[in-house]
Amino acid sequence: MAQAVGKYAANKLLKKHMKQYKGKKVETGNDPYFAMIEDPRKPGKFKKVKKQVPAYIPEHDANILADVRKSAYRLDMCLFNFLGIRFGWEAVIGIIPELGDAIGAFLAFNVYKKCCKVEGGLSSSVKTRMMINIIADFLVGLVPFVGDLADAAFKANTRNLRLLEVELDKKYKPQGAHADERNLAGVDAATRRRNRESGIYHINDPPPATAFEDFDDDEDIQPPAYQQSQQVHLSQPHPPAHQHQQQTGSVRV
Repeated sequence: MAQAVGKYAANKLLKKHMKQYKGKKVETGNDPYFAMIEDPRKPGKFKKVKKQVPAYIPEHDANILADVRKSAYRLDMCLFNFLGIRFGWEAVIGIIPELGDAIGAFLAFNVYKKCCKVEGGLSSSVKTRMMINIIADFLVGLVPFVGDLADAAFKANTRNLRLLEVELDKKYKPQGAHADERNLAGVDAATRRRNRESGIYHINDPPPATAFEDFDDDEDIQPPAYQQSQQVHLSQPHPPAHQHQQQTGSVRV
């Protein structure tokens, strides 16, 4: 019961913040909030779905994951697209001469500290990789103008979020909850990797520490033009809706 309550609180936090950005395009597989999947009821068409916290992550870590996703989206992606790069508040703050990059590094370090609060802490290797991301982001941002663009493209907070998600999956994901390889048999590894980089996922193959959930109004949203041009067709049959909910462990809020 406590686990269900914890998941409800975490996903409610995400849902409230996601609502502000529902119209944003999915342009990368590392988007903290959204993904594109093939619509099970309309083969060949895609719909935008929310990335929710799966049921197998305990309450304490579920709340931390939700908070880190919220921070990463705000700092790295929430504002606008320029030259094919999504900008968040950190990149905009970084434009301020001298002080901006220091503020950005401070904000990124706060996100890192949130990640470290998971039950049992993070492994030394993961903490080291997170700090390297923050330092690299800071150093790149010091280069005038070009560095600001590179800083926006690098997205240290989103990278560190992904490291946290992978770590939580290793710790908590049940063996039987991994992707059903039978339903992925028709998708070659290169296509699967290319699709995931663009934000397109197989319905039974979500990214780490993630459960897909429809929007309440179940609105179909077309992918960006470059995603449509890929002509992705996942030919394997999809499971009924009730089976999908059981596999993902997502919690309706």
